[in-house]
Amino acid sequence: MIGDAERTLMTTIERRLVGHLKDAHALQEHAEAALSEMLTAAADEPELRRPLGHYAERSRAYTRAIEARLHAHGSSPSIARDAGTLLASVLEGGIGHGHRDPVKHMRDAYVAVHLQIAAGETLRRLADRAGDGETAGIAAAMCEDAHAISHELSDRWDLAVDMSLRARHAPPAGDGR
Repeated sequence: MIGDAERTLMTTIERRLVGHLKDAHALQEHAEAALSEMLTAAADEPELRRPLGHYAERSRAYTRAIEARLHAHGSSPSIARDAGTLLASVLEGGIGHGHRDPVKHMRDAYVAVHLQIAAGETLRRLADRAGDGETAGIAAAMCEDAHAISHELSDRWDLAVDMSLRARHAPPAGDGR
């Protein structure tokens, strides 16, 4: 039989776990938006597009898994958190400013991936303390994939700079040159 103090602790951990699941979902949405922008910027760069495309697919799968874990805990994604995160992504994307510099897309994708790592590490530890092995496993796998794509991005900063320089010197579309 568990006492009142243990019951209170478990209720607190459960609330925190659900809150961090909601945060992780919002950050997944943000990362997916940043990756989408980077995939668009890297349309002609298979060396970058291939790993980013694979990671974007994995990221979508983690978003669905996090949603399932929220439902398992009697909750659902936070519309307000998701909307706020997505709005920030759109604003960062420079709506109305034409094509942004590929280096800035790379930077934003790199930051978003590291936010996923931070969210996943916290989520894994809370899930462990709550006895939720399924959520802990999802968070650990999410972190492992995010670390891998972080290294892929790190290895391609020069490519992003080259893309940026080419974009700055390319004639406007339809120019006929």
